[in-house]
Amino acid sequence: VIEHINAKTAIWTRDPKDITEEEYKEFYKQINPSDWEGHLSVSHFRVDGAAQFRGILYIPKRAPFDLWETQKKKVGIKLMVKKVFITDECTDIVPEWLGFLKGVVDCDDLPLNISREMLQKNKIVNTIKKNLIKKALKLFNDLEEDKEKYETFLKNFGKNIKLGIHEDQENREKLSKLLRFSSTKSGDKKTSFTDYITRMNEGQKFIYYITGDNLTAMKESPFIEKFLKKNVEVIFFEDAIDEYMVSSLQEVDGKKMKCITKDNIE
Repeated sequence: VIEHINAKTAIWTRDPKDITEEEYKEFYKQINPSDWEGHLSVSHFRVDGAAQFRGILYIPKRAPFDLWETQKKKVGIKLMVKKVFITDECTDIVPEWLGFLKGVVDCDDLPLNISREMLQKNKIVNTIKKNLIKKALKLFNDLEEDKEKYETFLKNFGKNIKLGIHEDQENREKLSKLLRFSSTKSGDKKTSFTDYITRMNEGQKFIYYITGDNLTAMKESPFIEKFLKKNVEVIFFEDAIDEYMVSSLQEVDGKKMKCITKDNIE
């Protein structure tokens, strides 16, 4: 794979305007040959600042089979210096919750002979990481405009976003806006926190939710009844990771989260 990347013209160094969708597809296959389904979305960027680097980030169409494997040595981002492959084992370059991203980052400011030890706690690597998170968030937000693609994204990587809410304090609020849930008012569709807040009753202070692993059982929970009577919407959290996520999230847009089975509800 590595010879491949160097042998071809390094497309990440070119102007995105000159690159066809076909070339992006081809390049994705080069860096991720085991994924025959291709990518869902791509971001081609250049950053000039404290550190200069360029790169291409892909969201795959499907979750890789080893997505939740712990102790993974390799990450989906290949680090290059001046078009020369350095490593795909720099775990500091991307947070665990973004472990599904694939791509290449090429930085001119790192020495070619940099060791793995030197990459740890490296200021430039940290700058790259911050920027990759920013680029990824923009990619996710842009995907929202395509309903079908966005549903695919959440189906495959919604758990990653929830893990991000737990781990990334700085971007917690932004990440929470990406999620979709079933609720007592969402019908067959899913709803977002933003939409929930627009439907809140006058004087309602909290975002109410219930957790469980079975949607039907939650809908029939005796706790739900009084909320239905008062026409107060309740969100159904049905993923095992949801409780973990809510313990970190606590509030969205200044509205506190309240579990209808645990807290003292008036």
